[in-house]
Amino acid sequence: MAEIMSREYASCLDEKDKLSRYKEEFYLPDHLYYEANGLGPMSRRSEKTLKRVADEWKNQLVAGWFCGEIPWFYYPERIAAMEEGIVGAQERELIINGTTTTNIHSVLAAFYRPEGKRTKLLCDSQIFSSDRYAVEAQIRLKGLDPEEALVLAGGDGPILDEEDLIAHMTEETALAFFPSVVHSTGQLLDMERLAGEAGRRGIPVGFDLSHSAGVVPHKLHEWGVDFAVWCNYKYLNGGLGCPATIFIHEKNFDLPVAMPGWHGYVKSRQFQKLPYFEAETGAGGWQHGSPLILNIAPLEGALDMVNEAGIGAIREKSLAMTGYFMELLDAMPSDCGISILTPREEARRGGHVTILHAAASDITEFLDSGSRMTDKLRAAVKEKRDSGTAASSDDQVRIAFSPLFSSFEDVRQTAENLYGLLKN
Repeated sequence: MAEIMSREYASCLDEKDKLSRYKEEFYLPDHLYYEANGLGPMSRRSEKTLKRVADEWKNQLVAGWFCGEIPWFYYPERIAAMEEGIVGAQERELIINGTTTTNIHSVLAAFYRPEGKRTKLLCDSQIFSSDRYAVEAQIRLKGLDPEEALVLAGGDGPILDEEDLIAHMTEETALAFFPSVVHSTGQLLDMERLAGEAGRRGIPVGFDLSHSAGVVPHKLHEWGVDFAVWCNYKYLNGGLGCPATIFIHEKNFDLPVAMPGWHGYVKSRQFQKLPYFEAETGAGGWQHGSPLILNIAPLEGALDMVNEAGIGAIREKSLAMTGYFMELLDAMPSDCGISILTPREEARRGGHVTILHAAASDITEFLDSGSRMTDKLRAAVKEKRDSGTAASSDDQVRIAFSPLFSSFEDVRQTAENLYGLLKN
């Protein structure tokens, strides 16, 4: 453990890091920050674009809709286009709109079309709670009972069995909806394979990319994914309240929009205020209402940085950081009580690492407080460790390092802090 835990070892990794210069672009706290998968910090570029748009509002008022540096009328489309290379989308397949949950309601309302014996909505057994709320609501709105129509597959354990997901793609399945990265475990699903298997069975398939967008490359169009949704405030650093993104594959451009709104109308005729809705071609037609321009503005600067760095380089560093962290955890004495839940294979690993420990809640408190050690905290951890009670799959600590603002020294220091808390 001594060699890889040394500052010299981490320093060598940082010297080779092609993305290290981006850290200085962020406003970061004095302590280490592990919530890249919760809320990314503000960058100076985001601050600049936010101030520019705020000044446009201040000085141009309503004229900003067509006279802004990027006219607000086209702002959601223009900023969404900046995500095309990040997720592998084509022109018109993306739009910035609403929240992840409202977008889930929107896409499910359109793509979930139970008919005949095809009534089941297939999801994973680790589905995020708010995703499930929307899924069950949409099932009820179609006049069905979630107890009968919702199928949660993937096995009983926290790591999903993709064979089981595929086995449940039956002739009774009307729609499949999965995560790209499982929020609890950091497991990255083989989206290409799942989309292919669903397509061969005539089942529309969509994904929630909230825990992968900005840290894992995707090829949504090439893989034939029917739809996808994700938030922009995690690895993409779009800020709190930043609207989410919808992906609609071009093969589905003719599908009627289930939740039409003001800004989803054909742009050239929107202000004619005609009585019948006519959707703009592509994902732009899926907008619910007036775009939240000030909330989108920080994302413009953030995406500029992500695209400059390159999603391939971001993924490469992310895998190196999570791999390094796993090595450091493996080198700790076994009596520290840590086990790693996240898959170790790079192809199955997202951007964060989930560890199991009987004192998971105390460890989370420790990390969130800036790794501030107290006698009370140390005693609580020691009591749980010495009790002999094994950690359950629910005793999780999720740690996310951002390739743009985390260093390998940050990874090393995190492991050292954990060791200081957990050692006898």
